[in-house]
Amino acid sequence: MKAVLVVDDNTAVRMVLNDFLTMAYPTARILQAENGADGLVLAHEEHPDVVLMDAEMPVLDGFTAAKKLREADDTKSIPIIAISSGASNNELVTGLRSIADDSLPKPFTADQLLQTVSGVLSKRMVLS
Repeated sequence: MKAVLVVDDNTAVRMVLNDFLTMAYPTARILQAENGADGLVLAHEEHPDVVLMDAEMPVLDGFTAAKKLREADDTKSIPIIAISSGASNNELVTGLRSIADDSLPKPFTADQLLQTVSGVLSKRMVLS
C-alpha cells in the first residue's frame, strides 16, 4: 500500500488512526485532512489506496465528500471506509455508509481498523 487518506475533524482520532496505520503499514504515507473539502483535494492530488472518512465534519461533511469522490473519474474506484459513532444513525451517517465500501464504528481497536482496511483492499484486488 502506498497511501491512506484519513479525513476526520477530531485531531485525536486522526492521531490514533495514524499510529495504528503506521504500525501496520510502515512504508505507506498516511495523509490527513480535518474536513471533507481538504480531503477531496488530497484525494484528487494523491490518489490514495483507501480513504477513511468521518461522517460529521465542518466545511464539507463525509457523505457529501464521499459522493463527490464517487462522481469523479479519477477517484471513483478508491475504496471508502465510513468512520462514525456506532450509536449514531442520523442522515449523514446513514448516507455515508450507503456510499462506502465498509464502515468502522467509533470507538474501534487497532485490530478492527486493520481488518476493515485489509478487507476493502482485498476486495479491490479481487475486482481489479
